Amino acid sequence: MRSTPYCSAFYGHFNAAVRPMLANDLALDHINVSLKHQNELFKDINWEQEFVAERLTMEENVQALIDNNGIIQKEVNDLRKGETMTPDKEQSHEIHMLAQELQRALDKQKQLQVDLLSVVHVMMDFDLTKQMTAQEKMEAMLDDLSKPKDLLDIKKVMRFDGMRDRLHDAEGMAAGHASTILEKYC
Repeated sequence: MRSTPYCSAFYGHFNAAVRPMLANDLALDHINVSLKHQNELFKDINWEQEFVAERLTMEENVQALIDNNGIIQKEVNDLRKGETMTPDKEQSHEIHMLAQELQRALDKQKQLQVDLLSVVHVMMDFDLTKQMTAQEKMEAMLDDLSKPKDLLDIKKVMRFDGMRDRLHDAEGMAAGHASTILEKYC
């Protein structure tokens, strides 16, 4: 372990960015479970109570994303300053690439945050007190049967899994650059 301004910037800002990023991954895992459950929610007898519980869970986890993303952004910005702390072009390039991949991962988390916040707002606007007549229920059921199944799956409509895949790709690339920095320079 070397003690240089470059390595100090790397250790401090990389760790400070990754901790909340991993917390966001955990929040997204919880949201994933919630979204799966929402696809089946309306089939349950007590769906109204479950709907409110799922909305509260979503709100809590989306708020965690919002709270963490500002911290992550600050640390990624500070990590970028590490490029100037070494005359070595390879070191500078490696920390640049690390910051770039962390930024790409953060951008995916922010995109998911915006989409999920919209889902929460739609859930908040949903009228739980409206009682449907038997005819309205039958029409809604027939309407659902005529739609492609993917349009009835909130995760597929949001492309949630694909966004998470790209998020994990960026995190994996960042981990590779961090490993190179540790092995070669720090």
